[in-house]
Amino acid sequence: MRVLLFNPRMEKSFRPVSVPLGLMSIATYLNANGHEAIICDMSHLKEKPEELIKKYSPDFAGISVITYRAIKNAAEISAAAKSLNVNVVWGGPMASVVPEEILRGGYADYISMGEGEESWLEMARHYDANLPFDDIRGIAFLRNGRFVENEQGELLDLSLLPKLDWSLINPENYFHTGYGCKKQLHIYYSKGCIGNCTFCYNREFNRSVRRRRNLDYLIEEMKYLVENHGADGFEFTDDLMFNNTEQMREFCGRIIESGLEVTWGGYLRVGIVNDEEDFALMHESGCRMIMFGVESGSEKVQRKINKFIPAEKIIRTVSLCKKVGITPLITFILGFPEESEDDVKKTLSLVKTLDDANCFFNLYTPLPGTKMHDDLVHEKKYDSLRTLKAHSNVSFGEKFVVNFSNVRTVELYTIWKYFRIKGILFKSGNSPDEQFLKIIKNTLASMKGKGILCFIKAGFFTGISLIKSFTMFLHPKIRKKYELYFF
Repeated sequence: MRVLLFNPRMEKSFRPVSVPLGLMSIATYLNANGHEAIICDMSHLKEKPEELIKKYSPDFAGISVITYRAIKNAAEISAAAKSLNVNVVWGGPMASVVPEEILRGGYADYISMGEGEESWLEMARHYDANLPFDDIRGIAFLRNGRFVENEQGELLDLSLLPKLDWSLINPENYFHTGYGCKKQLHIYYSKGCIGNCTFCYNREFNRSVRRRRNLDYLIEEMKYLVENHGADGFEFTDDLMFNNTEQMREFCGRIIESGLEVTWGGYLRVGIVNDEEDFALMHESGCRMIMFGVESGSEKVQRKINKFIPAEKIIRTVSLCKKVGITPLITFILGFPEESEDDVKKTLSLVKTLDDANCFFNLYTPLPGTKMHDDLVHEKKYDSLRTLKAHSNVSFGEKFVVNFSNVRTVELYTIWKYFRIKGILFKSGNSPDEQFLKIIKNTLASMKGKGILCFIKAGFFTGISLIKSFTMFLHPKIRKKYELYFF
């Protein structure tokens, strides 16, 4: 079977385009098992979807839908494929949580639920043998108008997957400026997270399990990207880099032994690494940035989101990172259900202790499939979005669908804008890069190669987005209330 795997273009985004790692893994797996898979990243191609489909004549078109911003282009790709009588499969986190809406909207023939390697291989085998797809685990479809979701298969042992085939894409299209490097690439070591946060997709998509790839393969891939494409840094997209200190030591030790002189960064949970010596080992191996999801400085909110991270442990972790030369980035979320002004003030008090130029805020967005979303629906506080168009209008983390907190929306937006400006205009900890220049470079990189019209549109969106952030100066009383000062 020949498969054309599409990475849709994200609308109104000035962030650097991420490497389509999920599609690369599926394509590598299919190709290793005797099928043919080709990746088409619409962020870097000038050809229209119908032109690509006519060019390659696939049996199936697969579309990865990871975020709300990708829905519009994904729908356009579907329409092109269906007009040419090509079967369409949607996959990815976004598709996995709203499969029925996608199928009933006529956008896809099948949904690949959860991770897609085994589901795609089974679909390819069934297609070549002219067998129905009814019994394939991990897919959803409509049968005589009835929604059918087959049971999920076992989670893959990632250590058995082949090395990623980086020739499927041009890695240099995905370079972006990072911490201590100018040619950083996204890469991954593991899938999933051991956490069970009530607002996060991980429980549904990864079943709160973390699995690791073959470390030898990973290091070989990193060497290949350094030696053949000039990469000088890697940003790991893992939900959680390590389960425990022992895994961290193994990883860092192997990086040091390999002789790779690169920087790297990723996501870590506060409390997994606790000693200065261990953070120093991470720095020695090239770590220059770690992002910690703290989300709130309020114990009440921490309990509600199932985090339970003591403030003193957060403060100590951040202090140790800075001491050894690692930039800690701390994320927070505003607008959790029933969050009060007092909760917000406790968060901002913690932020000031942590060096607020290192802290980044998102606005709470209810994700289908998460416990918090389902509780809100059950309590009749929220009507789940019913159409794909409604989902496509969501700006995750940047705009409220509904403000479920007990704090005025204008106040939460003002706080969010304040920290956005602070993160852009000021240095972030001991990072060697000025944040403003870093963002400008990454913005230009994300526009590169898309044509003058896309360049103008992206530039216009970026400018409008920044201008909107500065409207926080129109609310001096709110800034005074929450002590939001720049100097």
